[in-house]
Amino acid sequence: DDPGAQASYDLATGPDDVILRIASDGGFTTPDMVFSRVPQLLVTGDGRVFTPGVIPEIYPGPLVMPVMVGTLTTEGLQRLAAAADDARLIGFVADYSLPDGIGIADAPDTVVTVTVAGKTYTHRAYALGIDDPTTPERERLAKFVNATADLATLVGAENVGSTTDFAPAAYRFRATPTDPTQWSDPQPTIVEWPTSTGVVLSKSAECAVVAADAIGDLFSAANQATLFQEGDVVYQVAVVVELPGDAGCS
Repeated sequence: DDPGAQASYDLATGPDDVILRIASDGGFTTPDMVFSRVPQLLVTGDGRVFTPGVIPEIYPGPLVMPVMVGTLTTEGLQRLAAAADDARLIGFVADYSLPDGIGIADAPDTVVTVTVAGKTYTHRAYALGIDDPTTPERERLAKFVNATADLATLVGAENVGSTTDFAPAAYRFRATPTDPTQWSDPQPTIVEWPTSTGVVLSKSAECAVVAADAIGDLFSAANQATLFQEGDVVYQVAVVVELPGDAGCS
């Protein structure tokens, strides 16, 4: 079916209204890596499209995962909603369990949320795309997720704008005390934590939010071997940009 031929969908139009979000959750990884994840795709009511930036496959990589932002036209948003509808992601609840007899350990969940007419539909599938054989429900969800990786094909190139680096208004982070003498290859760089941020590391063990204009380029200039010192304590910091729909530290 041609998504462009579908009926109109009631989509919110605000910059903080999330129309579609595709992200990974859980899996065998560290708490800091889970904390620092950004969605695979995030589309907002004003037509912005957020995707992860490209980073070099070297260590240490950047401390903060870069995010790109592009645009969709109103028609593009409608076609995206129609594609989600065709995949039975609007108004339906499906069983995405692994097929009987298939055991996969330590994989993440793929979580797809779609919001139409003020209602949010959440679809969660463990180890999506790596099970063989699969089920019709899982195959349908995986096909939609894969299709969104090429929005120009999915909704029409004329409905997709160019992308640029996203400049966040705030960052979310957590700070864990660490012993820098236990770090090697490469040796860490220790940076003094500025008091001007208005946030203290000793109270940020679980989560804290800092405004981008207060932190300046401290995070963007750091890499995964950058540590921060506050008083006599050195901290390892996990950081992620704040995106529309994020719940802060709640």
